[in-house]
Amino acid sequence: MNLSKISCALFNALKSFYTKYLGKFINPIYAKYLQKYVDYIYLNHLKYNKYFEETVFLLKSAPGYIGGIYTKVASAFKSKTSPKQRKWLALAIIVWICVKVGFAGFDYWNEVSQPKTELGPNDSLIITPEQVQQVTPGPVIERDFSQDSSAVGIVDFNQDQTVPVFGPYQGRIGKVLVQAGEDVKVGQALYTVLSPDLAQAASTLVSSAGVLKMSNETLKRAKSLYDTKAISLKELEQNISDQQTADANYQAALKTIVLFGLTDAQIKQILAGRKIDNETIVVSPVAGKVVARNAAPGQLVQPGTAPAPVTVSDTTRLWMVASVPEGEIARYRVGQTLYVRVQAYPDKTYSGKVFFVGESSDPVTHRIQLRANLTDDNHELRPQMIADFNVVLGDPILSPAVPAKALVREADGTFVVWATNSDKSTQYFKRVVKVGLMQADYVQILDGIKPGDIVAQSNALFLSNLFINLH
Repeated sequence: MNLSKISCALFNALKSFYTKYLGKFINPIYAKYLQKYVDYIYLNHLKYNKYFEETVFLLKSAPGYIGGIYTKVASAFKSKTSPKQRKWLALAIIVWICVKVGFAGFDYWNEVSQPKTELGPNDSLIITPEQVQQVTPGPVIERDFSQDSSAVGIVDFNQDQTVPVFGPYQGRIGKVLVQAGEDVKVGQALYTVLSPDLAQAASTLVSSAGVLKMSNETLKRAKSLYDTKAISLKELEQNISDQQTADANYQAALKTIVLFGLTDAQIKQILAGRKIDNETIVVSPVAGKVVARNAAPGQLVQPGTAPAPVTVSDTTRLWMVASVPEGEIARYRVGQTLYVRVQAYPDKTYSGKVFFVGESSDPVTHRIQLRANLTDDNHELRPQMIADFNVVLGDPILSPAVPAKALVREADGTFVVWATNSDKSTQYFKRVVKVGLMQADYVQILDGIKPGDIVAQSNALFLSNLFINLH
């Protein structure tokens, strides 16, 4: 005989009897729990049959004395049974059924007595105390959300303080007096240019100065002679005209040589010593740093022909240049504060002011250029560095806020949080909220909950998944 088959038949009969007769005469409240218990026993007694069959298999396979006993018992039941043996068989079946019912009841009690996740009224979710610890309930707080806009740009030279220094006339470079990266002052010599035009201008200045001196002396004598009626008025007027022409030629020559960058002392030295030199000194028009040096002795240079022999820029005052989408241009204006960060110094923030908003949009990218002044007294920033910047668009806004982990984005695009009545409660309610800005891992809540409400601060997605699975 097979105890498992016999017990299965009896349990089928019990379930059928309960369904047809017993369930009709029991109070519906108790019938609900009894039905669960009967179903639980029916679904789980096969598990205990498996345990029984595994035990029989172990006894059958056991060597020695135990195996011999099993063999004798099994052979006795396989032969024609006597009334006494049938009584023992019936007793064994009853004991086995009682054992299964007892174990099933014990398992059922453990299951129903333990807290479990289930749906509550009003589409709420009831979770276990252990699950409450995973979601960490806490109050909705208020915090300031700054109104800013983020974008990517580059650090660039301040074009208003960056000067490519060319020589005034064509020539060859004689000496290079500075190195790349060197700090220079206003008026400091950068390089010299050997120019025949300078020699010609110096020669013209010296000759015109001599003619002017002679014309002045001649006019002085003519005035004396005219006073004594030794010469006519016509001759005096001719001398005055000659002196004025010589003076005009001298002033023109003087202005021409000034264009070569010579100082008053150098010009006086040329006039005093009658020294004509073709080497002109090119000086820096601004204070700053030599950011580019392309000059080399003997190199032919010409004004306005790139690259400039030397470029000087004030690197303590740089620009932030960025392009923003044309759809966002209404948010930017001149005078807004700007904060910049670069990868080289992630813990530092540099500030500036927007001074230029582009008047036209790029026809290809449809972006508009912004420029802002930056201050870098420590010379840490380098032009062409990629930088992240935030532009402050307005005063901070005080709003309700929750951690980003407290939000769940639903399939329809809405955002929800899970609210509860207290920190100890195991019942959570789904609340649809309207979100705004996100800063420092906190999300601005515009509608749906208010400060002080208790919500799940983390693992909100875990609650949503439980809710969906239970549905």
